[in-house]
Amino acid sequence: MNIYLYILIAIVALLWVATFWIYFLYKRIDNFEHRLMLLFSKRSDIFPWIYEVSSDKLSRHKEIFAEALSLRKQEFSLMSTNRDIDGYIELQWNIHHEINFIFQVCNKNQHLLKDKNFLYLRDIMIATSSEISIEMKKYRRIIKIYNQIIFYKNCSVVWLLIPFSKKTVL
Repeated sequence: MNIYLYILIAIVALLWVATFWIYFLYKRIDNFEHRLMLLFSKRSDIFPWIYEVSSDKLSRHKEIFAEALSLRKQEFSLMSTNRDIDGYIELQWNIHHEINFIFQVCNKNQHLLKDKNFLYLRDIMIATSSEISIEMKKYRRIIKIYNQIIFYKNCSVVWLLIPFSKKTVL
């Protein structure tokens, strides 16, 4: 056989393997996004319990929790309409700041600091937030690798036909 045929077969095989590798990397990113959304949801689901535990121990309770409850309603509407990871993470960033504010207020209340339910919920919230932080670092790293591969893919005329595009690094 001709050597050019072997070279052509090798190039096609490399393109085929690389395409599947990009596809599996894309699916891994999709799994990371799903896991992050579950972790954010887990953290947000703890929030109503904190609302109930602290209701009789905080003065101006409704004012303190008003913005966080509003953000929680936005989260429900965003999750029911579409799966926009960028908008969802931005909303979760705002929820995170509100939760930090609420915990700053709650940590100044001596009655809440003695309540075992509040301390338990606070520990769960801290553990979940820590897990989110770790997963976000992994997610950003894999997005960076994926975008670099997509950049190299787009340098080839043949690979422009393959429908993968860059992802936003959050």
